[in-house]
Amino acid sequence: MPVVSAPVVVLPRHQVTTEEVLERIEEVYPEHPRLAHLKRFIRATTVRTRWYTRPLADQWRTDGSVADRMRRHLQDSLALAESAARGALLEAGLHPEDVDAVVVASATGHSMPGLDVRLLDRLGLRPSVRRIPVTQLGCGGGVFAISTAAELVTARPGSTVLVVCADAFSHYLHEGDTGLDGMIFKGIIGDAAGACVVASDVRGPHLELRDSWEWLHRGSADVVGSVTDDDGLHTFNSRRLLTTITEIMPRVKEWLRRTRAAGEDAEPEFVVSHTGSSKVLDAIVGGLDADPELFGLARDSLRDVGNVGSVSVLEVMERTFRKPPRDGAQGLVVAVGPGVSVMALRAVWHG
Repeated sequence: MPVVSAPVVVLPRHQVTTEEVLERIEEVYPEHPRLAHLKRFIRATTVRTRWYTRPLADQWRTDGSVADRMRRHLQDSLALAESAARGALLEAGLHPEDVDAVVVASATGHSMPGLDVRLLDRLGLRPSVRRIPVTQLGCGGGVFAISTAAELVTARPGSTVLVVCADAFSHYLHEGDTGLDGMIFKGIIGDAAGACVVASDVRGPHLELRDSWEWLHRGSADVVGSVTDDDGLHTFNSRRLLTTITEIMPRVKEWLRRTRAAGEDAEPEFVVSHTGSSKVLDAIVGGLDADPELFGLARDSLRDVGNVGSVSVLEVMERTFRKPPRDGAQGLVVAVGPGVSVMALRAVWHG
């Protein structure tokens, strides 16, 4: 079975508190008709800190060209991705020449060639390394990348796959997006990169990946995502997201029940969940009818670093490695992405 080594998550240099974000909102939007309401909403997200690749004073500015913003985004994302990738290889006791494939996910990767090509050069990976770039799965990109890596290892036993996720969404938060969803994005989004190794065997504690599952909810393409116009990237998020998540999650529970091995409990003993927002986590918990305590590490991650897109699941996984369940515990790795889609992995902890 494919196994996952301890992830390494890298945060950029500019730590910003929620109160500082609110002060910035007051500065940029002093005449917003729902300013007090927005501040209450953002405080209720439970996010306390997040990290940006650029100073808070540079956030949400659209005075430069879209091309300039894209270049800065690529530069910052690449620096984070390289640092996380090197850390993951070191954690797994591997060298760049040991890597057979790389899966690179970025919810905000809008350049071609992408991070995968540049990482190959930066890290010194072999030219024959198989590259799989993933750019349009949002917060679900982390689970998809790990799942894809596991399939590659299953197809070619003995191979080593490097998974890298990098999101610097702060570059694309648009000053003109003043609706409730656009303003809440400004309150919860952070920048980060994370990486891990998926292989047939790794040293030290690891997650064994047993199975994977995916569901795309038809008719929900307009619920959450982004669009690009001449002025830049604009995010959107409908209230239908929460009800859609609640509708899909029982299918995850049924998949766990249907695919369990003889003698195994269908209920997970630990959960590695992408964070999204506090309400997204509530919808996942409610839809699964799960013990809320299983999502404690996800809520800690949301509080400490905000929503870091495709990196979120790696950030929560890193916390799981630091605060592990019992040896042999059955677990669930799950994330929600645009579409609306849900991706999940059945995992077993080995300490």
